[in-house]
Amino acid sequence: MSDAERRRALFVVNPALPRTGSDFGKRLLELAGELGWEAMVLETRAGLNVEAIGAALARRDFQLVLAAGGDGTVAEVMAAAHQRDLPMAIVPLGTANIVARELKLPASWRAATRRALEHFPHTRAVDLVRVNDGYSALAAGIGFDATVMRYTPTLLKYWLGRAAYFLAGAWWLPRAPLFDCTIRADGEELRLTAVVVLVVNAGMLGAAPFRFGPDIAIDDGWLDLCVYRPRNARERAGVLWSLIRQRPDGVSMLQRKARSIEIKAPEVQWHEVDGDVHRGNVLRAQIVPGGVQVVS
Repeated sequence: MSDAERRRALFVVNPALPRTGSDFGKRLLELAGELGWEAMVLETRAGLNVEAIGAALARRDFQLVLAAGGDGTVAEVMAAAHQRDLPMAIVPLGTANIVARELKLPASWRAATRRALEHFPHTRAVDLVRVNDGYSALAAGIGFDATVMRYTPTLLKYWLGRAAYFLAGAWWLPRAPLFDCTIRADGEELRLTAVVVLVVNAGMLGAAPFRFGPDIAIDDGWLDLCVYRPRNARERAGVLWSLIRQRPDGVSMLQRKARSIEIKAPEVQWHEVDGDVHRGNVLRAQIVPGGVQVVS
């Protein structure tokens, strides 16, 4: 195969994940070579990964950028791929791997890599969300969910995977306070109290059968505003039952679709974007329909 015929890919790898190991990038490169690809590895680090990925993509003529990591890494690569108008692929290595699961991609890193490189250039358009000054692939929210993300121990996530969030959530749910907020969804204003307010792009809540709500898809061109506002233990149990049944009750669990959503709380809260936790009191989100082409 001539140099002109050889395809090039940038592999964006999160080296902080305990399941990868220091030689994981080398293993990816070896598999890529076997499949006729020339590849380069870029390791992520805390900070401006979207800009770093974009800069790396600008230095070479890449046909594909691949995210090897959890949903945070996937979201960063989706943002860079959108900005550079390049297709991307996913090798799921994180705790939840919701984007990969929504797209029904292989769970094994070797099978996922092989599928991505062999199926290219066949892609599927998925939505992306602009959130504040960054991007989201899955969900962003203020309140209880961010508290769970913030305080779930790393070792618990390592040993239990997705189940760690459910265990931490079960412990925090009885203690989660209600807070006041103002929501604007496509210009319509709501004022209410809630335990958590979410802007959702993909429906899976960690694992089946739990989903944020019914009729949520990563490629439907809509955001879903999901508000959970149970006031006591009985209503909190009812929300859990509603999640399993996929039937919001319109009182303690609200859901509606919108293209743009703004959430404001009067006081600083924990908020999260695809599992990355921050302090603040405002979330602004705008859907980017079909913003990324993902090899599937």
